Amino acid sequence: MEKTSFSHKNLQAVFSRETPVKKISKGEIIYHQGDRADCFYYLKKGKVKVFMISPDGLEKTLSTASSGEILGEAAFFDKMPRVSSACAVTNIELVTVNERKLVSLIRENPELALELLEIQATRIRQLSSQIDSMAFMRADGRIAQLLTQNIKNNNGKKTVNLTHEEIAGMVGVSRVTVSKILNRFKRDNILKTEYGKILILDTTALEKTGENN
Repeated sequence: MEKTSFSHKNLQAVFSRETPVKKISKGEIIYHQGDRADCFYYLKKGKVKVFMISPDGLEKTLSTASSGEILGEAAFFDKMPRVSSACAVTNIELVTVNERKLVSLIRENPELALELLEIQATRIRQLSSQIDSMAFMRADGRIAQLLTQNIKNNNGKKTVNLTHEEIAGMVGVSRVTVSKILNRFKRDNILKTEYGKILILDTTALEKTGENN
């Protein structure tokens, strides 16, 4: 996904000032699949996993969210039950945004409405891309594409804040397969792995791997 690396500075500036802040411990569920949504959330601190549970109990990771991102907004906007659940991967801090608060914020900051629309459009493309890649791409291409879509600029370095387990869940392969492919990418000097994150060394080569599958 052309991941909303959330360079939406206005959105971050506005929501980060909001109170109260809700603190949730690692492993706790923020919302459940099937819940009615009367709010969405701004993630002020920490990391969250968004996932689905199939009727036979299988879990599929859809995405992760980190500080400065929003989550749970799709069901809030379309007034339908949530199609996914969200769980705190670390201890987190959230700002809850309900309809009354959002209307007030948009009146004060009209640019927010456009930024929220941009985020929604990007996420639709992201999900479409995930579906296409799982249907038609080899595992290395799916992983390369996922990494490309989740690159963030971190003090001049291009990083991806996903674990091997999270990548496996998002592309639908085993953790062993992820490790093998990332090791091959390391040998090719495309990336190197650090604790809890991946440093991208050759973005062009990574993109070509995703495109050529």
